[in-house]
Amino acid sequence: MTTTTTHSPQTKRSSFARLPAAFRLQFAVPWTFIWLPMAIFVIAWGLGVGIMALIDSQMTERIPAEEPINATGSAQAVIWYLAFMAAYTASHTFPFSVALSYSRRVYLIGTYLTFATVAVGYGLFAMLFYWIERVTDGLGRHMYIFGAPFVDDVGGMLGVGAFGAVMVLFFMCFGFFWAILYRRVSIPILWTVIIGVIALILGVVALVTINEWWPNVGLWFVDQTAFTLAGWGFLATVLLGGLNYWLIRKATVS
Repeated sequence: MTTTTTHSPQTKRSSFARLPAAFRLQFAVPWTFIWLPMAIFVIAWGLGVGIMALIDSQMTERIPAEEPINATGSAQAVIWYLAFMAAYTASHTFPFSVALSYSRRVYLIGTYLTFATVAVGYGLFAMLFYWIERVTDGLGRHMYIFGAPFVDDVGGMLGVGAFGAVMVLFFMCFGFFWAILYRRVSIPILWTVIIGVIALILGVVALVTINEWWPNVGLWFVDQTAFTLAGWGFLATVLLGGLNYWLIRKATVS
């Protein structure tokens, strides 16, 4: 009696099976997106507190409970760093991913997951420092970077976290966009786009100024909360993410 052995056809492996590896690729150097952003966050917060303390020391008649000091600008330091590192990612890890035979779609999704993870981390840090500032009544002198009293009217601690996370996600995608655009088009076209974006922004500012629409713009912002602003920011991020996908499909790696 003979036995017939049947060999099942080999199942084709989905390209998405490499998605976890594409995600881990961005954390090959943990300092880039983990430890250095955390260090910059803490240092920027400390510098902001130091500046506010210096201002406070020069205002001998200041009543802290009635005249809180805010230094929210120092919270931007990490955002600009991460925007730069997102551009660096596009210019350095993208060619490496192609060499590893990752599809561009898998690489981009893995990169977006990295950006989202970092953005959520920033939001959680912002919420933590908001809580520290509020529990201590602004470090005992009503000095705030994340926990200013007016924030309670626009979303509170959760609003700070949501808005911060979306801002980080948007600017990381924005930085990524310019690096991918550089790989997709020639230098003259790149500069044409840069000048065009600047001209568009100046044109909008001029249009609003000529028509005296600034009060309306101000009222629109006053009517928003941290959550609605985060929603608008997320919509812009999704549109920018789609543009990045369109660009990376034919971006060169040389």
